[in-house]
Amino acid sequence: MKKLIFVFLLIVGGVTVCAQPSFKAPNYKSIRKNIENSSSDFYYPKLMERYQSGDSTLTREERRHLYYGYVFHPDYMPLDTSSYNKSLMETLSKEESFTTVDYNQLIDDANALLREDPFNLRALNTKLVVHGQQDNLPEYKKALQQRKVVLDAIVSSGDGLTKKTAYYVIKVAHEYDFMSCIGYENIGGSKIMGHYHYVQLGENKYGIEGLYFDITPVLKYMSKHNR
Repeated sequence: MKKLIFVFLLIVGGVTVCAQPSFKAPNYKSIRKNIENSSSDFYYPKLMERYQSGDSTLTREERRHLYYGYVFHPDYMPLDTSSYNKSLMETLSKEESFTTVDYNQLIDDANALLREDPFNLRALNTKLVVHGQQDNLPEYKKALQQRKVVLDAIVSSGDGLTKKTAYYVIKVAHEYDFMSCIGYENIGGSKIMGHYHYVQLGENKYGIEGLYFDITPVLKYMSKHNR
């Protein structure tokens, strides 16, 4: 039952973000200028405060500045090395029903992951599962809105069908969680093509063989830190 609920949440998330207006690639230079301007509507500390509170009134541009602007945050680290991921997945993969201890562990791990990466979709999905099961409506709504902000930002950047219209992400892990949220399954094949990451998809009703993601910030980080 818990796995069915988890899958249901992922599918519903995909439905809510598919009907987007025209997309455009993020202009990182312009975004940086805006988020560092304390008199701007896009000033980053204010955007992050609204995001953390689950503010549903963030505009499309504010969501884009929030997500893509994080690459300029001192805590930005695009490599997926957190030990909390393993703990989270171990609990989620349990065959028996979740206990109160399990729910508490899931929330602790999810919150730890979100402190490291505020846009971790897997952690947000986990919080949705737990808060939904525990009928914690305020926290459920907050996590749902935060996830929508991340999905809306990524969907606004492209359609992923070509290099020219690639989805832009700030972390490779976001690709895989994003694909799950919009109903696609990765079959394991992927390759780096310049500053693009191409990911092969499993069979789907649209006949799409794979998606392109622009991972420029990730590659810049790795080059700068000799990774």
